[in-house]
Amino acid sequence: MSAVVITRDRPGKLEDALASVRTQTYPNLELVVVDGSGEPVESLVRRLAGDRPVTYRRDDGEGPGAARNIGIRAANGEYVAFLDDDDRWLPEKIERQVAAFEPGVAVVYTGQFAVRDGERVGGRSPSLSGDVTEALLRGAACAPTSTVMVRRAAIADAGAFDEGLPIWEDREWYVRLSEHGRFRPVPAELVERGFGEYDQLTDDFEAARDVAYPRFLDAHRERAAEYGSGCEGMFVASLSRKVGATAMKNGRYGEARRWLARSLRHRPRQRRTWIYLLLSLGGATAWRGVRRLRRTYESLASRRTATESSASSGARVGSDRTDEGGRD
Repeated sequence: MSAVVITRDRPGKLEDALASVRTQTYPNLELVVVDGSGEPVESLVRRLAGDRPVTYRRDDGEGPGAARNIGIRAANGEYVAFLDDDDRWLPEKIERQVAAFEPGVAVVYTGQFAVRDGERVGGRSPSLSGDVTEALLRGAACAPTSTVMVRRAAIADAGAFDEGLPIWEDREWYVRLSEHGRFRPVPAELVERGFGEYDQLTDDFEAARDVAYPRFLDAHRERAAEYGSGCEGMFVASLSRKVGATAMKNGRYGEARRWLARSLRHRPRQRRTWIYLLLSLGGATAWRGVRRLRRTYESLASRRTATESSASSGARVGSDRTDEGGRD
């Protein structure tokens, strides 16, 4: 299989990402690094790759979709997985994904978690499975690219990333891939996501409003309508809400209200959209307050999970010792 890593001006992050590739338990893995850094990092890549075969390519800065497409073209594996330079793979990630492929499966993806200030937060296990085209068109969350592995034959059928999309290029690609095979989740949280340290391209409001929204709509609205007017309405509503949410992240609360109202015109009973709309009325103060509450909740939830896991492990150890004592 081929591991495609994209990087740009973050050599420290890249070192950790490459270390997570190098320590994968799956043996037959090649590394493809697409580098858009001002100062090329080829020597660093080759030094840190270990015994893995390496292909190094330069990126002209046309966006993440274009960078991943460079990696796809350079890859030789039957399966292709992607890793951003601020994310990490747990050692068994690739092995478990390869084992999950079976005839008819196009995409295998895993769970994820984030780390903030050294503390694990925000774990998420995947749920979409099987024929997921309609669910994706209705706005169902899927997975970031660092959790995804794709069969090369499915890429040949569906095409690569749409380089004309400055954002949402992963979601649009998943829709096309879903039409050429099933999605299969690996529930374990096997990817550590970078969190909050760098500006995210997905926060670009103008790119969402002026390019991604109309392009995505033109590409897939007809397909959504084939599932019925309900699916078509949800498709438009979910994209409109994404634009509205992006406006809020950028402090554009008036724009946010307009896009959220558009979403509600298509699907007036969406509770999540109403919550966003109410928050937009509160402006920056309400938005910051909700984000603080969310971080607090994630932190407490992660501590509870860690405590329960530790207690469970202790109980197993105690049981093992009792069994050993009984056998002796």
